Amino acid sequence: MTEWQGNIRRASTEDAALVTGILAEAFMRDPVSGWIFPEDDHRARAHPAFFGPFVALALRTGEVHVAGDGLGATLWLPVGDDHGADEGDEFATMEAAIGPEAMKRFGVLDELMTVNHPGEPHWYLPFIAVHPDHHGRGIGSALLRDKLAELDAAGTAAYLEASTPRNAALYERLDFRRRPVTLDLPGGPTLYPMWRDPA
Repeated sequence: MTEWQGNIRRASTEDAALVTGILAEAFMRDPVSGWIFPEDDHRARAHPAFFGPFVALALRTGEVHVAGDGLGATLWLPVGDDHGADEGDEFATMEAAIGPEAMKRFGVLDELMTVNHPGEPHWYLPFIAVHPDHHGRGIGSALLRDKLAELDAAGTAAYLEASTPRNAALYERLDFRRRPVTLDLPGGPTLYPMWRDPA
């Protein structure tokens, strides 16, 4: 597969709806999202309300990158050093928007992620998404390489949780390594925490 050669830019607040739409569409078949939202119809309705707060948080405290005119996107959050606890209210209305059962399931996931999150300074990639119409073109790899080159230059590590073994294998090609723990959702899928030291 040839590497996608298009433009990658840092998003602004004006791109919030665009990025939320990319995430909402791209994660419709994701196993973790399917566990949080077991019904397809509910997932389709709730996804924008679910992903919107994450986009808002990353725009406010981290970075959001967009490929092309909306082919894919990444959300990055700084962790450690002088990046203290977040004081925002992005998630205040999430339960009302997605429903109590989905919120309960998300709470289980969030606790697992929080307990196992590394304490060393790094940039965290909570979401990377490529619109389903553009899979297989190298857009996701291009988005990752763009930020990882910056982190390498700064001597900064990166961390993510892969939602499938196939995704984990893709990240390994970019020098992420699986940590000696998995995040096993009750009655659901497994996530694979992965760490990348700067090159």
